[in-house]
Amino acid sequence: MTSVSDIHKLSTSESSANQTARPEVLVITSEIPWPLNTGGHIRSFHVLKALSEQFNVRVIAGVEFADDPGIQALGRHGIRVVPAFQTPRNKVNELGKVAWSAVREEPYVMFHRHNRPAMRQEIRRQLAERTPDVVYLDHLDPLAFRNLFPKSRVVADLHNVYSTLAKRVATERRFPVNLYLHNEARLLGYMEQQLAATASVIMTVSGQEQDYFRKLGGRNVSLVPNGVDCAAFSKYPVGRNHERPTLLYLGALSWQPNAKAAEFMAREVMPQVLKEHPDSRLLIVGRNPGPEVAALSCLPNIEVHANVPDVGVYFEQSSLLAVPLDSGGGTRLKILEAFAAGLPVVSTPVGCEGIDCRHGEHLWVAERDQFAAGLLEAIEAPQLAAEFAERGRALAEATYDWSVIGRLACAAVGELVR
Repeated sequence: MTSVSDIHKLSTSESSANQTARPEVLVITSEIPWPLNTGGHIRSFHVLKALSEQFNVRVIAGVEFADDPGIQALGRHGIRVVPAFQTPRNKVNELGKVAWSAVREEPYVMFHRHNRPAMRQEIRRQLAERTPDVVYLDHLDPLAFRNLFPKSRVVADLHNVYSTLAKRVATERRFPVNLYLHNEARLLGYMEQQLAATASVIMTVSGQEQDYFRKLGGRNVSLVPNGVDCAAFSKYPVGRNHERPTLLYLGALSWQPNAKAAEFMAREVMPQVLKEHPDSRLLIVGRNPGPEVAALSCLPNIEVHANVPDVGVYFEQSSLLAVPLDSGGGTRLKILEAFAAGLPVVSTPVGCEGIDCRHGEHLWVAERDQFAAGLLEAIEAPQLAAEFAERGRALAEATYDWSVIGRLACAAVGELVR
């Protein structure tokens, strides 16, 4: 087993030629973006991989074990991880952080929850070892460490508008959790204002979020969208013409907005679809479903597939991707993956927000009360669905391939370095 000291020796070893030839970027993130099983991990991995090709990148990430497989996995892709070894969370410590955050009038959710002593210690060590040209914050929560590098130029990669995300989730919760989350949304908004005032460059995933941070006073807000590895999905045909209509719902099922959307699809939408197409089925695919989602497999023509090793099988089996979300934030990688795979898509406006796609050109867009009607229209027009899918694939290849996104991220950081 690799020791802690060995990891630190590995993380600090680097050729002197490399050190002087390329600018230094110190990345701070709460966890290693590995495995690639969440939207956040996928974005962080591909952006950091692109940055590592142009800059000397050190990634400080919280880990619990010296042999965390993510350290070596990212290393194989040229991303050098400096692990900050943390003890597992426990309820007593977390309740203390909740109370401490309340006293300070700062958010715990998506912020101080990740403010760990081991991270602070490792950030100090890395700053003392070598002064970076840029400190890169992956998500909003590393802003909690800003006092450790007050004079450094900062780039912040914001995967979401976190205040909006908390506010949307709050509307789905009951008292008193909804009150707590509404207050957390307010505090997150305050942190977003602080970030807009302190960051030299902010990277956002959509035009709407770019406008939001500009209105907060962000000096340089760059649009660096979420992306997709188009080559990985190019083997699938454009459009699907299955005799049995098969709808796919895909997402991290432990995340409440995704779980609620899965229940909506199974309990409210599918009965309407089955009236017109009794042989149709719904595949719910994702990680760590709770008991409410797992129980949906007892309903007619509904299958729940948890923690599958390869979602490509389900892209191939399905006729349509359904994205009935009414909360959440950022942009949905599942839609970009469906576009790249040539799979037709039906989405709510919230589900496809932030993606430069249009109803009637790349996909069907329907509000929740019309979602079943949108699905039925797509099921009954396979040729039109194939045309939409072909345009969706072209859009993904031209605008959202990770090679394109990586160049945008490198340009944003490179402009600041220059």
